[in-house]
Amino acid sequence: MAKRPGCRRSHPRHIVEESLHARVEFGYPRPQDPPCRVRIRDVSEGGLGFVLEQELPGLEVGDCIAGVAIHIGSRIIRGDLLVMHFTPEATAGALCGALFYPADDGDLLAFRDVIRELEARTPDARVLAG
Repeated sequence: MAKRPGCRRSHPRHIVEESLHARVEFGYPRPQDPPCRVRIRDVSEGGLGFVLEQELPGLEVGDCIAGVAIHIGSRIIRGDLLVMHFTPEATAGALCGALFYPADDGDLLAFRDVIRELEARTPDARVLAG
């Protein structure tokens, strides 16, 4: 019998060093709007944590952000985000946590590669609890 995957939200989150210049870009409030660029703080099998550089009026927990481009190192990974939380709220400087849904199999594999690379370079002390 196949093993059931665990909860994606409980996987370790790996801090992304600022030297990687990791960011996520998306049009807001619609995908075709000019891109909003935000710094990625952490990555896990479930998704991303990123820092809002400006208030995004109307963005709420449960909203889908369609058509994102994740830039980590030389990779660009495409997909959608599902907003799971804000700390404290959707204002400048807030941390946003979102589940990531890759656009296709290639994006899924690239995202998994990024996680493996971060696991290899991130000391255990810098891994955040799920």
